[in-house]
Amino acid sequence: MALTVLPENTPLTQLRAQGLEAEFDRARLVMYPRPKITNTIRQFVVDNLEAIVDELNLEGYYTKNSDPLGYSARNNGDVRRNQGWLIWSLDDPTRAALGAKPVDLTIDSVPDSMNGNLAI
Repeated sequence: MALTVLPENTPLTQLRAQGLEAEFDRARLVMYPRPKITNTIRQFVVDNLEAIVDELNLEGYYTKNSDPLGYSARNNGDVRRNQGWLIWSLDDPTRAALGAKPVDLTIDSVPDSMNGNLAI
């Protein structure tokens, strides 16, 4: 398999240029640090959710991440994550395309109205 070059100007790289980070947590998209996320950035993530998720998935594949969808407990020492983060849930077709486990409604369910507003 030939390696493909990651695109230079993607929604994820634009977010990272602003000091934000995105990753998967139980096959949901999380972004941090919370204080830097404005309403404009929330809308940008909603509008570009599929592209961000695809790029994160490719990143996990090419870096040979053992847990690309974030099912294992994280302890990566990133202090920005301690400032809080926002969650975006993925729809069923996207989860299936990523190869995620089925949704556990007791812990994985994020209502559409809370996407990008649910902070931890």
